[in-house]
Amino acid sequence: MPGYEGSLKLAAPATIRVVVADDEPLIRAGLTALLSAGAGLDVVAEARSGRDAVGAAAGLDPDVLILGLPAEGDANDLIAEVAASGRARVLALAAGYAAPTVWAALRAGAAGFLLKSRPPEVLLAAVRAVALAGVWLDDVFVNDMLGEMAVRPGDRATSSVLVRRLTPREREVLVLLANGLGNGEIAERLFLSDGTVRTHIGHILMKLECRDRTRAVVIAYRTGLVGLLPSGAAHR
Repeated sequence: MPGYEGSLKLAAPATIRVVVADDEPLIRAGLTALLSAGAGLDVVAEARSGRDAVGAAAGLDPDVLILGLPAEGDANDLIAEVAASGRARVLALAAGYAAPTVWAALRAGAAGFLLKSRPPEVLLAAVRAVALAGVWLDDVFVNDMLGEMAVRPGDRATSSVLVRRLTPREREVLVLLANGLGNGEIAERLFLSDGTVRTHIGHILMKLECRDRTRAVVIAYRTGLVGLLPSGAAHR
């Protein structure tokens, strides 16, 4: 399985506009060439850094920002800035895998994570999934997440009891969170204010006894509130 793809099956834009940001010129050029050859994809800008990419996203209205994660430090503040602005959905690329780095990027608002070592067709599928307001997770991370979800039956039952505490609206919000939507996107989808969405998320975390939204998403998968789909299943 090349990755986890969760999609809300929205209508795809006629052309997916992409900004590519990576501090390595050869990687950046290779990504641009690959994407430019893909059907329905248009690379509207390249950037040497995440900060340059944020500026490009502000002026070019891209659908997806492909952000190469730096070897040292992180880009989480930039990811959060882009996610909060609603200018683009972020697909984070990394040379290597470290679970805490991925969790942090997802908490910041990234809609996808992919290793740079994956085949070209996987990158194209990931970009299209993220552009559809879905989420794409590299299989190495999915395996970790599945391991965390592989709990004793009693623990799973406890999670189910916690989920039953949620109101129907809170379940809707949790499902959208699990599909990678940020607060602003959830507000737009459910015709709510940003403040109301934040309140719902606070109630969800309290009722599920979670310290952050990522753990709440794990519970959503663990209990079957949101199902795992094999890559590509949403488009069959």
